Parts: sequence; C-alpha cells; structure tokens
Amino acid sequence: MKQDTQSMTNDEHNDGVLLPIGEVSALTGVNAVTLRAWQRRFGLVIPARTPKGHRLYTSENIQEIHEINTWLAKGVAISKVKPLLMSAAKSLSIEMVETQVVDLWGEQITALNAALFDFNQHKLQQILDDAFGLYPFQLVKEKLLQPWLNQLDDLVDERLDAELILAWLKSELLSRVGGRYAFTGQAVAARMAVVQLTRGAATPPNSARTKSLFSLILSLELASLRVSVIDLGEQAIDSLPLLQGRLNVDALLLIPDPNHSGSEQTEMLTVLAQMSFPCRFVGPFVPTLISLSAFWAPSMTDLIGQIPSRSVGKVNRSHKGKGKSIGVSQSEQGNSGENNDIS
Repeated sequence: MKQDTQSMTNDEHNDGVLLPIGEVSALTGVNAVTLRAWQRRFGLVIPARTPKGHRLYTSENIQEIHEINTWLAKGVAISKVKPLLMSAAKSLSIEMVETQVVDLWGEQITALNAALFDFNQHKLQQILDDAFGLYPFQLVKEKLLQPWLNQLDDLVDERLDAELILAWLKSELLSRVGGRYAFTGQAVAARMAVVQLTRGAATPPNSARTKSLFSLILSLELASLRVSVIDLGEQAIDSLPLLQGRLNVDALLLIPDPNHSGSEQTEMLTVLAQMSFPCRFVGPFVPTLISLSAFWAPSMTDLIGQIPSRSVGKVNRSHKGKGKSIGVSQSEQGNSGENNDIS
C-alpha cells in the first residue's frame, strides 16, 4: 500500500472530531468504496489512520469531499478534479474550468447503448462498475441512469428485439443489485417492498416499459442505501390488504400506472388507510395521483430517515421468500484488491 496516509496522533485526535468512513459516507452521500478509490487512484481525501489502519476523517476531509462533489456536478471528471482543489484554483475563471469539462456522461450513454444492443455483458458491467465506483450514486442516477433509460424506450420502440433487449438489461442490472456482497458485515438500513400497481384496464405497453425501467433505477438506488428489498412484481391494488400481518417491512413502495381513474384513486385511499405499515407512491406517474398527494414519497434518503431506528440485523444471503430479496450492487464490493483495504 502506498504511504499516502497520515498517522493519527493524540494531538490530531484532540484537535477535533475524527469520523469513521461509514459516518462520512452517510454525511456526504459518497459511499466507502468510492472514497477509497478516490484516495488510492487520485490521491484525493487522504484520511488519518488508527494504529490498526482504520480510516478516520477530519472536518477538512469532509469539506474536500463537498468540494469534489461540486466539481463533479459541474461535469468535471474525477480524474481532472485534483488541480481544481488547489488554493490557486479557487479563483479560476469559468472559461478555464470549462476546459476541464468533457461530455463524460454522454459518452458513457453511447457506450452503454452499444454494449446493450450487442448483449455485451462484460462491457456493460465495466462501464457501470467505473461509474458506481468513482462517482456518488445520486450523481450517477441524475447524469447517467435516468437519461440513459429515459431515451432507451424510444430507441427500442420499433425494434423487433425490443423485449429481448429490455429483458436482458433487467437481468444484468438485477444481477448487480443481488450481488454476492449482500450487506455482509453491514446493518440493513431498512426493509422495503416494491409493487408495480396494475389497473383494471390493460396498461399501455410504453407505460409498462417506463415503469419497469424506473423500478430498475429504484432497486439500484435502494441497494446503494443498504435497503433490503422484496420485489413483489405487478399487483392489483385490492391485493395489498392480503399482505397485512404477513410482510415485515418498514415501508411499501407503490409504482402507479398513468391516469388512474377517480374511482381507482378512491379505492387506493381506502386500501392505504387500512395498511399497518407506511405506503408511498414513487415513479414517473405519481404526479397524476393528485388526490393521493399525502402518500407521495419524499426522496429515498428522506424516507429512510423517517423510519424509526431499529436493529434490523444482517441479511441472510440464503434467505428465501415470496419475492426477490435484493442486496447491494456489485459496485459496493469494490474493484480488485479493495476488499483487503481496511476501512
């Protein structure tokens, strides 16, 4: 290991609070794998170390992480950030900063589409590994996942192999979510179930596809937040009361169809009032449920924050249930050699 870290001394410990990597991750939205990668590959955010080698971060480290996130949000690649953190760079003109900006995400979307249409598993997973390993999940979601999947529906709409492509993509993304890491050694932040609501009338194909693609992003996001998820697939609203007393979850996330009728929304309200656990609507069609706005979900981070703290233990990797049990993405495992790097 490179000697690029500080040693923690008593004086440093007494000067201020030093936080472990897990707390820093929760505070900044940058997961531990990414923080280690920034340090190892780019010499960014170098923490102190305990005598046993565990990372401890100072307030200056945390400020550096916030500055890095600011540059990344502007489109600067992580490999270009370090010079911009120097004190001399604080007064850089907009024009000078723009020279550091590349169409990183546009290039990644083009590469993902090429890998997808060729069913190139290695290339698809490599692109996603790099994105999830080097950038905060929320940034990847906003800049890569949502734009990519939003335009995908139009790209495959008239292809004869459209359903094959989407089925393959779903399999590949869920394989990340259900990776072998499966929260090993970490407490689960929450347990949630996800249901795609179906209407009495048939759901238009495009809407069904939109819901399916959104559910993939949702699964990846929940995995990044250490949420154990039960995917209950497509269900009618009147089937939800059958879960009462049988499903041990902190929340039920409902992905609605577009244009639910007034009578359907009234039925939803009646059903939701009976449920013993919180039920929240998520997805692109939520704004159409005006009469159910009280049940719209906040951000996933805020929703987890509203769940009372409880000791939920660790996920049993051999757990079997009615739905699919979803763990964390493979990117949370880190790249080769990371598992031996002490936290």
